[in-house]
Amino acid sequence: MGFDPIDRRSFLGMGGMAFFCTLAGQQIPTDQGQIDVSALAGQVKVPPRVEAADASGGRAVSSDLAALVSAGPTREYWIAAEERPWNIVPTHRDQMMAAAVKDGKTTFDAYGYRPYSANFGHPIAPASVPGPLIEAEVGDTVIVHFRNKLKAPVTMHPHGIFYANEMDGTYKGKWTDPGGFVQTDRTFTYVWECHEGTEGTWLYHDHGPMDPLPVFKGLHGPLVIRKPGEARPNTEFFLAFHTWDPSITGLKGIYYCINGKAYAGNTPTLESKVGQRVAFHVYGVDNFFHTFHVHGHRWTEPDGRIVDNKSFGPADSFRVEFTEDNPGRWFYHCHVFQHLHQGMNGWYLVS
Repeated sequence: MGFDPIDRRSFLGMGGMAFFCTLAGQQIPTDQGQIDVSALAGQVKVPPRVEAADASGGRAVSSDLAALVSAGPTREYWIAAEERPWNIVPTHRDQMMAAAVKDGKTTFDAYGYRPYSANFGHPIAPASVPGPLIEAEVGDTVIVHFRNKLKAPVTMHPHGIFYANEMDGTYKGKWTDPGGFVQTDRTFTYVWECHEGTEGTWLYHDHGPMDPLPVFKGLHGPLVIRKPGEARPNTEFFLAFHTWDPSITGLKGIYYCINGKAYAGNTPTLESKVGQRVAFHVYGVDNFFHTFHVHGHRWTEPDGRIVDNKSFGPADSFRVEFTEDNPGRWFYHCHVFQHLHQGMNGWYLVS
């Protein structure tokens, strides 16, 4: 009895997810082709409070906005959710293994958050995966004007920062506030507050009725709150470890990615110099556990342990800092070997 040969990447790609369970109460199998998020969204009933807000003129923000904004400084952002073509492996090569990635098509229509100038005057950059950095200091109030340009209701939900209940950005069934169900072509303004104790590296992501599908299609981004007057590192990198699944992309196989790309030469190539203070801001946003490993380097954890490989799970976020002392061409990657060899790796170049 003979067997068809199977290469390493095909073997490692055989373990996928069995289903998604959305907060809107639907179980969606992932072995029946690409999921049409827009079509599924049409089956979700608009919550009563959202309908009431629409009937009253669709006010984008709470009437208590002025009360929510403190007397302290504010950081204001205009961000939209948009669809865009996304190429996961633009070079079609894996530089780590010096080999071609023979998957054929690697482009699909992803979701991304896109930054705009004030009052949505003009786009500052393309929609991206991850989305634009939101940053502030302890004592600031963050105001995010969010516009949904997708064909499904989506939101922005932050981690780490303080917010009132109606600013949660989360679908809660019949108790959903307008900020938890931002419909197509509607705008909602979120107000989040940087209280003492919220400093750190965090993330934001969609948490609307189609969760986690829009998250897995790219709706996530970094959020950093710094201590007042904190000295910034010389060089900072913002890295999202996540997965593109065939049920999301309609492509062949699963891709383990950093910032939406797979395989060294496609993932971000990071650069620094000896003597610089370097910071890596990292988060995970899929159904898997990962590790963050940088060849030739180590750092001290808050508890005093010296490590070179840090484990983290879904929606975990952290910051790694050290003074660069080791020049060369290095790898950074997830050390789960299935993830490493299916794209979750990149170059770190120190001059």
